[in-house]
Amino acid sequence: MDLRRTGAWLARWGALAPVGLIALFLAGAAQSFGAVSPDAVFSTRGRVGMLAADGNHAAVTTIAKGGCGRIVVWTAPGNQTTRLKPGTLGCSGDGVSRIAVGGGRVAWIEQGGGNNLELTVMAAKLAGGGVKQFEFATNGDRAGEDPTGDWVGQLLGGGPLLAYNSWTQICDKPAGQGCGEKDPLLRVTNQKLVRISAGRRIVVARGQGAYPLTAAGGGRMAVEAVGAVTIRAASGAQVATVPESEGSARAVALSGTRLAIERTLTLDLYNPSTGGVVKSLQLGPAAALRLGDVSARLALLRGPHRIVLVRLSDGKRISFPLRPKAAATLVGARLTEAGLFYAYNVRSASLPGRIVFEPRGKLLARF
Repeated sequence: MDLRRTGAWLARWGALAPVGLIALFLAGAAQSFGAVSPDAVFSTRGRVGMLAADGNHAAVTTIAKGGCGRIVVWTAPGNQTTRLKPGTLGCSGDGVSRIAVGGGRVAWIEQGGGNNLELTVMAAKLAGGGVKQFEFATNGDRAGEDPTGDWVGQLLGGGPLLAYNSWTQICDKPAGQGCGEKDPLLRVTNQKLVRISAGRRIVVARGQGAYPLTAAGGGRMAVEAVGAVTIRAASGAQVATVPESEGSARAVALSGTRLAIERTLTLDLYNPSTGGVVKSLQLGPAAALRLGDVSARLALLRGPHRIVLVRLSDGKRISFPLRPKAAATLVGARLTEAGLFYAYNVRSASLPGRIVFEPRGKLLARF
């Protein structure tokens, strides 16, 4: 009887053993795949000055003591990097004032000069190679404190696009009288919307409807002018328009599927293909923060020392947990379809700059 019972027990165990082993394997696999991996972190030789990002590429300006800081491009989450030396104004002048990533390139604006302010638009491929100057502009707004002349600015990138504005400022006062920065008789004219494409400078729109460029993403550009936010295709053609009262838009962000406009208390979402209203999300206590970017599912709001993410499906907000000591020296934060980048600085003689990347899946799981 004991032998028969033992045999029956062994038979039952033999039948159940494969199921138990499979269950243990699946449980172990679930624990393994469910483990939260740390964010990717890249350190730079100089302090980080500005941050730009597109997809899984981040670009920063770096500040070097007694030398010329480099433009550093990092492809996250790996170790692939490119270091680019700015031009004459970027190294010997006032430095780099703007940086953007898009269209497979990183671009930046350098400035410097004497009495006159000199501005150059520079760009290079993300993979490296030669740095090319695309435009040069000069005006009197340096030691001369005369804002009339030619300008470049609003450099933005996203997806296949890299674009900026060029324009001229004219003073309508009688000869011998100058205009200050905010003088009502200082007039903007000769506005151009310019794309950098295939290594060339291409003017895609002119006039009041071309200025100022406020967002780029998803193969389109947003221009906030003449009482509306206008969406333009890469060619410059008008795609859609969202009317707005003067000054109601605090910030604008654009992706392939979303046009986001931050107003005083709400984040308003539109279809960038039609301009149609999608929804309006209450920002609550986060209304004091500034809209930085929008993706298909999230929006990024940023303050001087904090980051808030908004889930677009229901408006839920979370305060993003920065790395220790990052809040005090937060330089910038950018949201792309690949994930979130942010940059800050630490006390280190050799590697003071930090760029952090958290992938989209981990971001969404935080909600």
